[in-house]
Amino acid sequence: MTPSFKKGDYVKTVKPTSGWRRMTQEENNAWYDKFHSDCREGRDVWHDSAGEPRLAPQDTYFNLAQDTVMKVLRARVNAPCGYSSMKGCCQVFNPATGETMYVTRRSLTNSW
Repeated sequence: MTPSFKKGDYVKTVKPTSGWRRMTQEENNAWYDKFHSDCREGRDVWHDSAGEPRLAPQDTYFNLAQDTVMKVLRARVNAPCGYSSMKGCCQVFNPATGETMYVTRRSLTNSW
């Protein structure tokens, strides 16, 4: 059963898990700058195995240790994930890192 949260609750992770958020424009530009530099120097190729151009990732991921405490910003979210969305998520703020991210609700608990 998925736990129930509301905005403003403090929650913690029940197991090591990951959270994610959309990449910022600066992070996207930095990825392309590094990628183009690697291609020019021969450390990477500009295409995948089918000859299609490589694209920057849409999201940035964070590893969260067990018992990481976070504050709920939005309790029920269809979170953007790659080129689609994922149901059953929660938008949280991690005060230890200052990051706002999405985490699946089933990996969080509000019981201490």
